[in-house]
Formats: sequence, C-alpha cells, structure tokens
Amino acid sequence: MQDSIILDEIDLRIVHAMQVQPRAPWALIGHVVGVDPVTATRRWTSLTDSGTAWIAAYPAADTGSVLAFLDVRCAPRSRQQIVDRLAAQTHVMSVNVHSGGCVVMAEALFDGTTALARYALDDLQRQDGVTDVVVHPVTRVFTEGSRWRLGTLEPSGVRTLRESGVAPPPLGRRHPLDSATVAVIDVLGRKPRVSVTELAHELGISASTARRRLGRALSQHTLLRCELARFATGRPIRVLFTARIPVLDVERVARILRSRTEIRLVVTVAGPDNLFFTGWLRSLTEIAALEMELATRAPTLTVVDRRIVLDTPKLMGHLLDRDGRSTGVIPVGVRS
Repeated sequence: MQDSIILDEIDLRIVHAMQVQPRAPWALIGHVVGVDPVTATRRWTSLTDSGTAWIAAYPAADTGSVLAFLDVRCAPRSRQQIVDRLAAQTHVMSVNVHSGGCVVMAEALFDGTTALARYALDDLQRQDGVTDVVVHPVTRVFTEGSRWRLGTLEPSGVRTLRESGVAPPPLGRRHPLDSATVAVIDVLGRKPRVSVTELAHELGISASTARRRLGRALSQHTLLRCELARFATGRPIRVLFTARIPVLDVERVARILRSRTEIRLVVTVAGPDNLFFTGWLRSLTEIAALEMELATRAPTLTVVDRRIVLDTPKLMGHLLDRDGRSTGVIPVGVRS
C-alpha cells in the first residue's frame, strides 16, 4: 500500500512549510513553495486525505504538569490489547512498540506526580497481561518533534514563514492551563487549522472571544506539529537511545544532539539513565555511525541501550497504521 503514494518535491516542500507555520494562509504557503494557493491547497488535501501528512495539536507541558515515559512490560499474548487500551486514552500522547522483549512505551501527560503515581501503580499495574511498569518522569525537554524539519525549503522561505505568524510556545511553558484553553486545544486537536468563526461556533462563544482565546492558546499553551508518514520521510528506522550523562555536561551534549538532523527528541529524565533521545535514521547501519560520532564529540555520554521502534500505533494523539499513516485522532488531554 505504501508504494501507491509517491511524494514529489512540491509535496515535501509543502510539508516543510507546514512544519514551520502549520496555520499559515495558503497564499503564503504557495508563495514559499513556488506554486499557486489552489495547488498548495489541493496537494495538502491529498496528503491529509490519504493520511500521509497531518497536523497534530497538543498541550505543551507546564511547570505544574508532568510528562512521563512509561515502559509497560507485558505478556506477548496481551500486547495488542494493551496497545489498544493505551492508544484509546486521551492523556497517552504516543505509543511505541520496541524491540528487545515485549515492551510497550507510552508517553503521557499528567497534572502532577500524584496523578502519575495513581495511573502507573494502580491503573496500569492492575491491567491483565501487564507484568511490570517502569516510569521515567521527564525533567526537561530540549527538543521534540514540533521542532524537527524536513529541510526541503530554502532558508529565505523558512524566514518568511517564521516572520508571518505566531511563534510557538517555548518547550516547558510557564502558563498553567485553564478550562477555556483546554477547550480550545481540544478543538485544535481535531481541526488544527480551525478558523476563528468555526471555533466560535464549536465553543458557543463570540468571534472576538474566540480570537482572543485562540491567540492565547497558540502563543502560550499549544504545540502544533506537522507529521509525515514513516514510509515517506526517507528515514524509516526509528531508534530510542537511553544514555547516562554527568549533570554538568547535559547542556553541552543536548546542544550537540539538537544540532543533528536525524535527532527528533532530546529529554532528560529522573533516573540513572538520565538522557533519552530518538533518531530517525535511513538504515540500521547509521546506529553505529551515530554512536561513534557521539563518542568523539561527547565522550562523557554513555549509551546504555538502543531500541528499534517496531511500530507506532499512536503519535501525539493520531492513530497510525503500520506504514505510519494517520487513520484517526484522539485529542490529547491531561490526566488528573
């Protein structure tokens, strides 16, 4: 099935433009890509209708919330049932199935450590087939998928897009969520390019109130991420690296990792293996090449484990098939 969709340079340029400014007007998208607005709209519609590309919207973690990765170990016969159950939950942002044993990793958002503990120790541990749960609370996000780019646009086009709209909130925002903003984020999760008029109708509020709430949500609370199906990225190998790094070297090593085009996620977590980073690679041979270069540039970094991502049933609220296409969305929420 994946061979039925072939992306050309225009498609890839549109995706890059949407990565930079997911809510940009079609006239601007067409301008930086080099096509007319109608063509840009038609191409994007084709990509989204096939599930090949999409925009995800989700809350940025704040100082009062807790983002965590949970290793859910399970009996082989129970894996699919557990994957389906995790993927159906709104606070579970992403679900990955890893190599190296029957391990399912969930990325989830909680309104505090009490909610995290209750979910990990009570809800998950009591599910049939679950044999163990290991929690990795995130202490800092250095970069994540909303910052990753295809690299198909010229720098001038990227600058034009950046200057045209609202800058995304910083990773690790300082503005606690309120119920009004949660409602806006829920709509954005389903309709990331929703207009002010549509938002006002959905929420039953005036257009001026909708405009104000949307602006606040986009500038302070919501991360937008344009994604592309795995088969279409040219980087089909996904790897999670767990590592150890002395605390005084974290900033420097994070900068090194963040500068690399194949690195999508860099976070520190509470635990002995205190650094997680993910790479999107062209082949399995690039794993060793990446580690050798890091050994030279970051000698205090010790890679403890590397896991191949065999399947991603859910990615930032979007349900995916085995080729990485979006088949549906469950807007992301925060577990209380």
